[in-house]
Amino acid sequence: MTTAFELDSYLLPLPNLTTPVVPAHLVTAMHAHLNTQYADPVWLLAPMTENPSASKLTINWANCPAVFQDELRLAVWNLINGQLRPAFLKERGSRMRSRLGADGTGEAVRRWVQLASWLEGRGISRLAECGPAVLHTYGLHLLETAGNRDSHQKILSSLTRLWAFDQLSARPNGIGRPPWDEVGADDYLPPATARGGENTSDPLAEETMGPLLVWAIRMVDDLADDILAAWAESRRLADAARIASPGPIGYIALDAYLAPMIAANAPLPTTTNRGQPRLARTSRPRPARRLARSTESPDATGCWTRHPSDRDPARWTSRSAAASPEPPGGRRSTSTKSRR
Repeated sequence: MTTAFELDSYLLPLPNLTTPVVPAHLVTAMHAHLNTQYADPVWLLAPMTENPSASKLTINWANCPAVFQDELRLAVWNLINGQLRPAFLKERGSRMRSRLGADGTGEAVRRWVQLASWLEGRGISRLAECGPAVLHTYGLHLLETAGNRDSHQKILSSLTRLWAFDQLSARPNGIGRPPWDEVGADDYLPPATARGGENTSDPLAEETMGPLLVWAIRMVDDLADDILAAWAESRRLADAARIASPGPIGYIALDAYLAPMIAANAPLPTTTNRGQPRLARTSRPRPARRLARSTESPDATGCWTRHPSDRDPARWTSRSAAASPEPPGGRRSTSTKSRR
């Protein structure tokens, strides 16, 4: 007589007290001697891995609420010994695996025991009483302490796996189908966050994006040559200022440029940095000191002075060069700073 288990290889038989926890075809030779039996109070998962350095994971049934131990013991045995149908995995299009390794099994069991503890705290003592409505409440409960979206998705998948393997059990516990498996998991997951450069913002409407693209193209077509020319000139000036050494011709040109400003008490050339005016500079980090050094000239008519505690260029003022004594060598420095 042909049995249901022979007709459907995914259906699982009912174990007895001495049935091995890990089936023979999944036991690794290295850890075969560690295989435990169904009735043992502690199950070892080491026979499921060949890694000699892997931690020896265990399932201690003393940590499971007593009222759920029998049901979860069978559910975990089904998890280790069985595998999900390919049709089940295909329907969901997910990354769920048909069978878990030692680490995945240990994590799934931990989530199942947490569910059992939550149910016991609400006066529920059988998995058959945990229907879709109860699982909905539990899903919202998990959402209150959810971490990132991916890790929370794995928690929901492990609970879906509990229901899925119950469909293959020789003695189903009757747990309900999780609502996130039926209607989608979005309501039970935290919001998605950007990762790896992915943009999670809503796309712009075509009515907005169209004109933006038109003007972006015009920006390139109409102004590209001018922008590139201005950039090249900016780099040329910056390189020249960085490489050139001060000399008499440069001093005379700089003095001719600055003298009218000094005479008119006009502001110095500035740029705006973080909303504040700063002395124009090329590549050196202290523009005031560079400007003071570069204004050294035997024909200078004035010098710059400022309050040491104030970096605002508006506080710079001109004063007579006669106040600065001529240093040895005949060159008079036009750079002095007021001292407190």
